[in-house]
Amino acid sequence: MPPKATPSSKSTIKQQSSLTQLITLLKTQQFYWFLGHVFALLFSILSTLTGLIFKNQLSLKYFRFALISNIITYGIVIKQIHFKSSTTSSNVSRIKLINDENIQYLVLALVFLLSSYILKTQNQSALYPYVIFGVFHVVTYFQNHLITIFIPSIPAQQHLNSLINNFTSQLNQPALYAASSVELVLALTTGFDVVISSFWLILRWNFFDYITKVIVFLTVIIFNKFKFDHSQYTKASVLQMDQTWNGYVNRLNNPKLTQLFFNFRDLVIRYLGLINIPKDVKTTQ
Repeated sequence: MPPKATPSSKSTIKQQSSLTQLITLLKTQQFYWFLGHVFALLFSILSTLTGLIFKNQLSLKYFRFALISNIITYGIVIKQIHFKSSTTSSNVSRIKLINDENIQYLVLALVFLLSSYILKTQNQSALYPYVIFGVFHVVTYFQNHLITIFIPSIPAQQHLNSLINNFTSQLNQPALYAASSVELVLALTTGFDVVISSFWLILRWNFFDYITKVIVFLTVIIFNKFKFDHSQYTKASVLQMDQTWNGYVNRLNNPKLTQLFFNFRDLVIRYLGLINIPKDVKTTQ
């Protein structure tokens, strides 16, 4: 009959077990996906705070770090989905890649990252959708993999699990709506930036910066159109925005302005209709 374990030996065994679990996690790509989201959230917060308190250059530095962290996390997911081996890599179609939301978000982050080096400025709103998704990814990963390692008490684990379940169940859908709304606002802000830059182009003639802003705007537009084609949250956000603008215009009670608005609206819808996402199997993050 083996000797009974003393409390101290039980504690040691439990610590060794937790350490073993942690070492096992360290060997998985998913753990570095989790770390990527953690760093992305940290750098996003630092970018926002330093932008409010210190010079813009420091905020821009953290802005770039946040985008790089997001690019790494989406890169890990894309590799796991499409490039597990050389055999699967050769069979991945371009249409399937384009349809993958993970690649769409990676391209969007990459465009904002490259443009920040050219324009020497940042669009803080570009980080917000990644922050929203990142919070849920970090919380869910912690619940599924880390809570038993760092919180030894079973009652504490159960209480925290309950809190996380309530958080995700109650806020998941509103968060998806919020992310879609931010992405639409991003289209408006980048478009407004292009319009303003069109006037400054005549005075300063900084053509390279202007083209960069146009590319960013078109990327955001295409990104939103792709999401609109298969996301109920983006469709709902577009409908809500359309109703809001219609209400503003109707309250002006100006027939000429109303007609001008609806002509412009129809023109935008017509051109956006030309952007069609290729039909294939969709994969989401």
